[in-house]
Amino acid sequence: MERFTDEYGHKYCFNMVTHYGGKVVVHCPKCTKNAYISKEANGYVLKCGACYHTETQSEAYKYSARGFCQHCERYFNLEVKDEKKITQKQLNIACPHCHTMNQVPMHRVADYQWRYQDIRDGKDPVFHLELYYLDYFRGKPVWAVNREHLNYLISYTSASLREKPANGPMRTASHSLPVYMKEAKNRESIVKILQKLQRKFEE
Repeated sequence: MERFTDEYGHKYCFNMVTHYGGKVVVHCPKCTKNAYISKEANGYVLKCGACYHTETQSEAYKYSARGFCQHCERYFNLEVKDEKKITQKQLNIACPHCHTMNQVPMHRVADYQWRYQDIRDGKDPVFHLELYYLDYFRGKPVWAVNREHLNYLISYTSASLREKPANGPMRTASHSLPVYMKEAKNRESIVKILQKLQRKFEE
């Protein structure tokens, strides 16, 4: 009986992989060979080692003017979308409660739009490119974000006995896997698909 001890948390979701310096492997939109998505200081970068195609996607930010009104002393937090205003450190803005003009500091926070998105239909949430390690089981996607994830999936699906790590959080890396990848009746077929993906060559 093959035993497998699962890993902690959401280790292989898109945002965790890129946040901790890992790369997500996708098909290059120019030459269709493998390209890599990584997280850098100001956003995401796509690089292809075959045709040298590169794309960047700056991380989105939201801007707001917030503080206490000098007249009514009530707190307000107003989103600012005017591109001419978001570069200012201080902004003159009317209190939404009493309409008195106030000078308050501008605040910039990262837009969490991508941080709560993950792989959908076999495509990444930033550039919307098809994953390099992608195949189908009865019309349903079977995918991995990179070779490390692929090796994990092969070990997990091959095992006839799967255990949670001791003293760990309730959720494990397998928590987000679809049921059809976990069912014993599909084990042989899923493993064959994953092993086929494992034989794909990265440049």
